[in-house]
Amino acid sequence: MGIQTIMLDLDGTTLTPDNQVTPELNHYLKELSARGKHVFVVTGRTEVDALNVLPNDFPAKGMVASNGMTVFAGAEKIYQRTLSKPLVQLLIQRSEEHKFYYQLHPIGGRRTILSRDRGYVTDQINGEKPESVAVNEWFSRRQAVLEDMVWKDSLSDKELEEIVKIYFFSDDVREMDAWKTGLQELQDEFSFDYFSSSHNNVELVGKNISKASGIRRLLDHYHLSPDEVLAVGDGENDLPMFRIAGHSAAMQNAPDHVKAQADWVTDAPYFDNGLYKFLKHIFQQ
Repeated sequence: MGIQTIMLDLDGTTLTPDNQVTPELNHYLKELSARGKHVFVVTGRTEVDALNVLPNDFPAKGMVASNGMTVFAGAEKIYQRTLSKPLVQLLIQRSEEHKFYYQLHPIGGRRTILSRDRGYVTDQINGEKPESVAVNEWFSRRQAVLEDMVWKDSLSDKELEEIVKIYFFSDDVREMDAWKTGLQELQDEFSFDYFSSSHNNVELVGKNISKASGIRRLLDHYHLSPDEVLAVGDGENDLPMFRIAGHSAAMQNAPDHVKAQADWVTDAPYFDNGLYKFLKHIFQQ
């Protein structure tokens, strides 16, 4: 089968519903690394948000963060891209006008929301979990707002120029679909792409940037072959990396259209240690 490189999504794949890596999975990834396999993290999270949930001894050789906007080879940043300041300003304005949940993700920093929007943002994560929202996403939103968020009174010009990603969330799928339509119309004016990892969110990144573009940079840096890559994920934003990897696997909890584009589907979902069980089966040890 010739798998030498393992590219892992985090949310809904590597992480449990409460944003942990199981000891069994972490130990096995370290074992695979010791056997010469190259393990990488490929996530929509910024590097700060990813490192906050990964164990200190997680054996990743590098990371694609923010859906490809930032790429690390070890601790060395080998690629960085930001969104245009006018686009960031416009989307903050639109979010506030529609009272739409947003998060700004700066270079090397924590997710940020303007303090004046705290009221309506907090209201959207109170109460019971909507049926359309996955458990891990609901937990992540609540943790972000109640514990991890940086609330700022204002943003300087420099801060507005250092946003790598904007994340939007809605507990109403119809509202999210309408928001995506608005983003699509904005692409006539601004250069950007967007991806969703569930029906309830959308993440905005630079034009022609994706998990796949980040993976290409890592493979080139380490002189690794895409034919020997196993990519594992669960969301729409994982499809670009499925297409360039020689081998791909969708988690059992992935939507049907994601499963349909993968070579394998795991027997167990992420909340039942599905990634660990799948890797043990694939590598048969």
